[in-house]
Amino acid sequence: MNVQIGFIGAGKVAWHLAPALAQSGNSIIQVISRSLTGAQQLAKRLDCRASDRLSDLNKEIQVLFLTVPDHALIDIIEEISDYRGIVIHTSGTFSPMCGACQQFRLGGLYPLQTFSIGRPVDMSKVPVFIEGSDPEVTEIIRHLAEGFTDKIHEMSRDDKKWIHLAAVWASNFSNHMLSQAFRILEMRGQPGQLLEPLIRETFEKALEIGPLKAQTGPAIRQDVITVGKHLEMLEGDPDMQELYRMISESIGFPKNDTKAEG
Repeated sequence: MNVQIGFIGAGKVAWHLAPALAQSGNSIIQVISRSLTGAQQLAKRLDCRASDRLSDLNKEIQVLFLTVPDHALIDIIEEISDYRGIVIHTSGTFSPMCGACQQFRLGGLYPLQTFSIGRPVDMSKVPVFIEGSDPEVTEIIRHLAEGFTDKIHEMSRDDKKWIHLAAVWASNFSNHMLSQAFRILEMRGQPGQLLEPLIRETFEKALEIGPLKAQTGPAIRQDVITVGKHLEMLEGDPDMQELYRMISESIGFPKNDTKAEG
């Protein structure tokens, strides 16, 4: 079944999701974004129309994806109140409780992956979490998802929020830790690439045997001397010193020891 689809938002999620939907036999009709350049770049890949104005929305489109930040969803939903197709957001946390949301046949398709424009992602390996305002909407979203992945989970909005929280810890926070590690080396004139073999082994081992069993380092072995030296080295950067202290204590290092050594 070919579905006519539109996108509001031309960022990282749309950059990967829209082509996946097109390649599975659907027709992407239109891309609208606050950035006309962004809309045009994505529309060029999809051979469709581009605009930076919501007033240009083609009301005949059957399914409209909202691939925008959560804080923008309500405003957009209110502005497209005369649209009568199915509206699908891609948020892991959005709760469509506002009055404007109730007039739509509304659903969610949350892809559990980190996306970057220009970096390929195998969408067939991406788990997606779906929900719909009624059974028919849910089945339409399932059909769309089945075009590019078989890892489809129908899940309550509350459960999906917890999955999103876990994803932030697993992806966003771990990536921030890596950026801090690179910064430490670069401050000493050393390339962050020195850490690449360690990073690969860390994540491969965590996936193979589980992160709890894979945990190593001075905090888990309660190495008071090493933790104390590291805290001293970070005295010139109080925020990073406190972050090191908090993470060490979360891993299992005794709180009194980090306070004494700090």
